[in-house]
Amino acid sequence: MKKIIFSSLWFLSLGTAYWLGLKTSDKSTSREGTGDQNGPNIQLTDSMLPEEVLESDQTKEGIATDSPNLEVSESVELSENNSRNSVSKTLSPNEKLLSSNPLERLQAFTEILKNPDQDSINLALEAYESLPGGPGRFSELKTLAFAWGQVNPQAALAWAKKQQHWDEHVATGSILDSWVRNDTDAAIAWANENFEGENNPYYVGLVKGLSEVSLPKATDLMTELPYGRIRGRSAHILFEKAWSMGEDVAIHWAENLPEGSLQNFAYGELGEKVAREDMGRAIEWLDSMEESEIKVAVSEDISREMARKDVLEAAEWANSLPEGNSKYKAIEEIVKHWSKEDPAQAATWINQFPSNPGLDPAISSFVKQIAAKDPENALRWAETISDDVTRKESISFAEKKVKDQKFPLSQ
Repeated sequence: MKKIIFSSLWFLSLGTAYWLGLKTSDKSTSREGTGDQNGPNIQLTDSMLPEEVLESDQTKEGIATDSPNLEVSESVELSENNSRNSVSKTLSPNEKLLSSNPLERLQAFTEILKNPDQDSINLALEAYESLPGGPGRFSELKTLAFAWGQVNPQAALAWAKKQQHWDEHVATGSILDSWVRNDTDAAIAWANENFEGENNPYYVGLVKGLSEVSLPKATDLMTELPYGRIRGRSAHILFEKAWSMGEDVAIHWAENLPEGSLQNFAYGELGEKVAREDMGRAIEWLDSMEESEIKVAVSEDISREMARKDVLEAAEWANSLPEGNSKYKAIEEIVKHWSKEDPAQAATWINQFPSNPGLDPAISSFVKQIAAKDPENALRWAETISDDVTRKESISFAEKKVKDQKFPLSQ
């Protein structure tokens, strides 16, 4: 009898909860949310690269969801979210510039600066300076700086110079990116007048902006830079731009670079890109090349990408390569990766090769990878290096690690 009464009460409570759930659900609403320098199977033309690069607009579409069969807790949460969205939608454009929602705030900056003038710049500037400092407002800073570069670049740059290090760096780059598209000569002149020395950091923004107007002109500007970090960063920007225009354009761009480090870099990047898309095609391309610095660069990037995916497969492939610098560059890259995952297997693999000066870079990399955990063994490996300079450097590195292990600094 007690079981029957208890069961009745239990069913009654379930019915009450179900009825409450239906009532709450009714009140809820839906919410919105080179040997062979041609790549494999690629037809190249002698036509010039396009002078103009069109920018495409990207739009975002919300996704509406309507779920009538929600649980009670989900309905309450959904209703609260809708209430917050309703409040958000009632904010004025000026209030949205200071929203705690970064997406809403960036959208407000973008909208008000879509067709910038001095008034909209002043409004966005005031809002930006009211935001908490740090990288959390870098997106708004880039938007503001780019727009300001269209209205009054010199005033914008004067303001940027007063900002803290990273803020100044981000702002200046965006301003010059914008300015050089509209007045190339004036932007370059400003960069030259405001920096003394060879590695002018302002050229990164100049190259980026000019690449959107004319890839050939941006390339000419980059190749005039002295060897160093700025030219390297600029070359990377231009390669990515060329690649975004198509693989054939990227290969054509690489072919026409000056021979040497720039061209080797470009072909290495091509090797990595092709390997990510089709490893078999990348290997065929490498196999078609005569031994050269370009083949070494391509081998480096292909082997690195292959080792990331399957180090055993990469090792087997490297074993099959013909003797040459490209083979030993592949071995070096595979050892760098393998010694992080399994140094014992990496050591066994290195030991299978006959003694050869070509292995020195791979052994040197192995020493650097294992020295922190096994400095004694690293020292023994360092002593097997053939090249005097590389051997002395590796031994010195390993000996320091041995000393650090035996006589650690007091905590």
